[in-house]
Amino acid sequence: MIENGFFDPESEKFSSFREIISKYKPLSPFGKTLFANLKALKEEALFLHFEFILKIKACEPNRARIEHVLEDFHEISLSLKAIENDIATDIDIFEIKRFIHHQRILKKLTEEFIKDFFANFEEMWLFLDPQKSGSYAFSPNNALIATLNGKHNDLQLEIKRLYDGLIKTLNEKFDLSIKEKHFVLERSKAKEVIDSGSVMIEREGMRSYTLAVRPTGKILGYENELSEIENRLKIAEEDEIKKLTSEIKPWIEQLKVEMDKISDFDLSFAQLKALKDGYVIPEFSNSFELDEAFDPIILDSVRKEDLSYTFLAGDFRKGLTLIFGPNMGGKTTVLKTLALSSALAMHGFLVPAKSAKMPIVKWIRFVGTTFENVDLSSFAFQMDKMAKALNLEGTGLILIDELGSGTNPYEGEALATAFAKFLSSSDNFVVMVTHFRGTIENIECKKYTIGCLDFNGDIDLKKLRSHIDHRLVDGAILTKGDAIKLSQALGIPKAVIDEASRLLAKNDHL
Repeated sequence: MIENGFFDPESEKFSSFREIISKYKPLSPFGKTLFANLKALKEEALFLHFEFILKIKACEPNRARIEHVLEDFHEISLSLKAIENDIATDIDIFEIKRFIHHQRILKKLTEEFIKDFFANFEEMWLFLDPQKSGSYAFSPNNALIATLNGKHNDLQLEIKRLYDGLIKTLNEKFDLSIKEKHFVLERSKAKEVIDSGSVMIEREGMRSYTLAVRPTGKILGYENELSEIENRLKIAEEDEIKKLTSEIKPWIEQLKVEMDKISDFDLSFAQLKALKDGYVIPEFSNSFELDEAFDPIILDSVRKEDLSYTFLAGDFRKGLTLIFGPNMGGKTTVLKTLALSSALAMHGFLVPAKSAKMPIVKWIRFVGTTFENVDLSSFAFQMDKMAKALNLEGTGLILIDELGSGTNPYEGEALATAFAKFLSSSDNFVVMVTHFRGTIENIECKKYTIGCLDFNGDIDLKKLRSHIDHRLVDGAILTKGDAIKLSQALGIPKAVIDEASRLLAKNDHL
């Protein structure tokens, strides 16, 4: 879950943050836990995180092998608790040994690039792998266990040899072909064998008997001895597990630290995958300075339609930036790109851009009218969102789409202009999209125009996108009459066009 306060649900949804980061999930259980509890990073942690990312970028040639190791880690928290509470089993020891085995490989694959980042567990590995097998397979073993296992195996072989002899005798005496000491005979063939006393009846059926070769006194003696050895083996293995538990205990805190290190590495290494998608490691400054930034979801959609995509280039400083232009010009896409870029950077991810300088913000709020299932009117919803955003502490990013458009245009323009004046001296980064002419003309702040229309050539609805310039242009270029020209190009009757032009000229004169 995203840290409370950085996003509200509408702003998170608007940015598509969750959808984008789903492509860069860690692989280890430790990294997945960290990913599931992502928080925006504070300034010092943010700088350290990206310094670390720059270091591990050198690990890229080993990505396939590193990812294989990360993916193969198991969670060991419960095993560590079992060791702490002296209730560990052989499975818990196995999980710890497996963890150390994989950690040693990961350390070896990364040591050249991040020397001494991962801890050295060679001493621990020696007592977990005394046979020097190099494998993470585990079963309790020491000199006593080895001796008992040897005797156990010898006895099993001797018992089998004696039973094989009895089976051979039965086969020769009664012309049978049995292979195991438990076997089935038809009732018609079983009587003579049963009467010989060489077998025991285990189950009697309607048509057959299930029989077992009767053990000799020597076999019974060996089987008793085997049972005694098995009991001794159980005790010896339990003692060995207790011994290993006591040896592992002093390492528990270091193992927990190592789990955190692996989770940090795993998440950072997953974030670096965005390099191949055209993302960049951000720099941090006092403003947004983006070059060829893009929204990956919109970019994919545009390319599927075989259309061109205009990358975002612009500067956005503290206080207010106004963006003005026609519908379909790309204004909302600018807001989405800013929201996504800022959110990614603040959570330690790379940014979709050719280059990106980002300020550190503590929260992001989108104020717009595009959401469904809102109990309030769109205007009331906007005002509620604005009031809440203005009460947030710390420097944030406020993205406003058509403030005041949900009420009558006169009051809407008055409110939008008043808000713009108020926000122009804000300590927050505010980017406001508006159509209101009075707001554009009367407020002193950074301004961009977007979506200028090119009326050269034929225009129809299918070709309209290709006639729109989606680049940000510095300054407010109020191209009066573009909407009327577009309407005319799309075939609106001349009488309507003439009347609209007359009314526009009259308003300009007033």
